[in-house]
Amino acid sequence: MPKEVKYNDYPWDSVLEQAKQVISEGGLVYQKFTCSGCGNRLTVDSPNTFFTLGTCDNCSVTTDIKEKGCNYMVVLHATRTKP
Repeated sequence: MPKEVKYNDYPWDSVLEQAKQVISEGGLVYQKFTCSGCGNRLTVDSPNTFFTLGTCDNCSVTTDIKEKGCNYMVVLHATRTKP
């Protein structure tokens, strides 16, 4: 039997502060949140943009992300130097 997955959503202000730091260093940040209706995990497809509300693709419930919290995924682009 598969284990139930527990997603980590953190307070809005804390996540936003950390994300701004990553963005200032050249990273791409994609907001993630958990649907308050069905528990589906969603990723916003607009990089470096944080929304206060999000609508689930699965059940159409709108989640108050600012109230419920969120997280983010970071994409870093490494530059290769010659040895």
